Amino acid sequence: MASKPLVHRWCGLLAPLGVFVSLLFAPLAGANLLEMADLVAHPEVYDRKTVVVIGLVKDVQLVINQKGEPMFKFLLADDDGTLKVTSRIKVQNGDQVIVEGTFTRRRQGGRLTVYNEVNAFTIRPLNQFNSDLVG
Repeated sequence: MASKPLVHRWCGLLAPLGVFVSLLFAPLAGANLLEMADLVAHPEVYDRKTVVVIGLVKDVQLVINQKGEPMFKFLLADDDGTLKVTSRIKVQNGDQVIVEGTFTRRRQGGRLTVYNEVNAFTIRPLNQFNSDLVG
């Protein structure tokens, strides 16, 4: 049940970025980049652990938490699956991002049960890099 690196999927997209790639994929907490399919297929393995996943931001919702602070809830999707993400970091629909955060396979929020959710502490946009910067 070991996760497979996603580098093979994103090499074509990121190859022109050269040295930026290694910086981009260096997770802050030392977690490995996971395929979303592995995360969804084996949530018990990753429950309450730091994970790193790549995907497309969809269905962004701004909500106010109990402390009165803005939070963003969105779906992170790739070809293999979709995860729910909560974050204090602002994102927009259509952003391609790397999300690093704590994965929870099941969370009880009052009468609502939430499955397969990442509480993001780092979000790095892929589309902020411009190939013109590589010389």
